[in-house]
Amino acid sequence: MPTAFELWKAELLIVGNIVQDDDSATPPDDAHRRFQRYCAMLDALTGTEGAQYALAIFQSVQAEHDYGAYQTANRAAWRFGESVYCGALLHELPRLIASLPDWAGDFLVGIASGAGTPNASTIACFNALLAAAPPAEQALITAFIAQQEDDGWFEHCPGMLGNP
Repeated sequence: MPTAFELWKAELLIVGNIVQDDDSATPPDDAHRRFQRYCAMLDALTGTEGAQYALAIFQSVQAEHDYGAYQTANRAAWRFGESVYCGALLHELPRLIASLPDWAGDFLVGIASGAGTPNASTIACFNALLAAAPPAEQALITAFIAQQEDDGWFEHCPGMLGNP
């Protein structure tokens, strides 16, 4: 019998796959209901539920156009603290880089933009966890960061991420 977490995650993954505008198979009312349910599930999280919930949040990011839902997801993931946030994001970054690179960049720039603010410790946390990541994942993520520093998400803040 599935646990409460497994049931929650299964639903989150379904409703987190945001219905896109060109989807003519899903009735608009159903798409709206799923969107609202996704946001409600995320808003209900306090950050005390456990790291597996933060990971599930990043796993639920599956669509190119989110209509604001993934910003809600990002805020919910931050409730778990910087270490859990960074660890969950690092786990999902290879998938996001491959399939949804704009979301990978969006989440990472949120960390990099913390330089010189009270959130600057998140940069060090991310970099330390990245340095401890398996070599293949580390290489993929650092290559993405380097590419985005040249002409992308991090051109305004080069050198912040990927440096232990």
